[in-house]
Amino acid sequence: MRGTRFLLGLSLIACSHQPASPGAVSPPGTATTAPSTPTGMSVPQTTAAAGAGSATSPVIAAQATADPVAALSDSDAPRGWLGVELEALGTGEAGVGVAHVVPHSPAEAAGLAAGDVIVRLDNDAVSTPSEVVAAVSARHAGVKVAVMLKRAGADRLVAVNLGVFPEETDLMRMNFVDRPAPPFEALETAKGNLTPTLAALRGQVVVVEFWASWCVACRAMIPHMNEWHEKYAARGLRIIGITNDPVARAATAASDLGMEYAVASDETGKTSSAYQAHAIPLVFVIDRAGTVRDVMIGYDSDRFPGMDDLLRRLLAQS
Repeated sequence: MRGTRFLLGLSLIACSHQPASPGAVSPPGTATTAPSTPTGMSVPQTTAAAGAGSATSPVIAAQATADPVAALSDSDAPRGWLGVELEALGTGEAGVGVAHVVPHSPAEAAGLAAGDVIVRLDNDAVSTPSEVVAAVSARHAGVKVAVMLKRAGADRLVAVNLGVFPEETDLMRMNFVDRPAPPFEALETAKGNLTPTLAALRGQVVVVEFWASWCVACRAMIPHMNEWHEKYAARGLRIIGITNDPVARAATAASDLGMEYAVASDETGKTSSAYQAHAIPLVFVIDRAGTVRDVMIGYDSDRFPGMDDLLRRLLAQS
């Protein structure tokens, strides 16, 4: 039986602050600890016991605290990147499973595919996702790595030229942009007239924002979301704020924070997981056909003019 999945290719910097206590919502402008991330994103420090809605996986956390340069002989050389999502295999199974290959990644270029089992990287035998992360992290971008794997029970040897470890937003774009948006799962409406399924929103341009009431950067996003709602709702734009808070708490927070758009509760964490909402705020722009057209991680004021232009173009399309 295969276990928890891990991302090889997403490194997050954790916030120094903790989520606010349940139900504690202060209005915008209230003094709170500022996020420690350079892009204004927040990463929850807690993880759910059963994995649903977990902030980070153990491997992501390990990559965040490890020095990516320390293992390199040349401190100026960029860290190598493979571009796969890994999963631990069951007891007695050798190797590490490939759950997902990032589009346009070195792994995809070399022909790796979901379902492959990585057994060895050069001379390093691997049996856990952490060992794959360590082996790749110790190599420079541009280095060719021999990957021994099993596919459908047969041994294969694949040469992979490691790429440059991407920024978080770039990685999310590789995974999502120009691909169908994942369906919403197990959402409940907390505010607004909303049927919380992606199918019900087909034909409209949709902005999805993953947020939390304790997240300072998320609060900075609210005026921008409100402005888009006011300017474009009549032209077919739907903005949906998705939070892991239960319905009642989400509704209270949305009211206290002045959110004028629809809000949904993702208490199970299924939709957050499908959209890889490991850092918040996280914004997706989805066109009328249900295709992701842009992704933004964190609060980045420089991105808003371009996203506004994109919304106007998408809304002009029939």
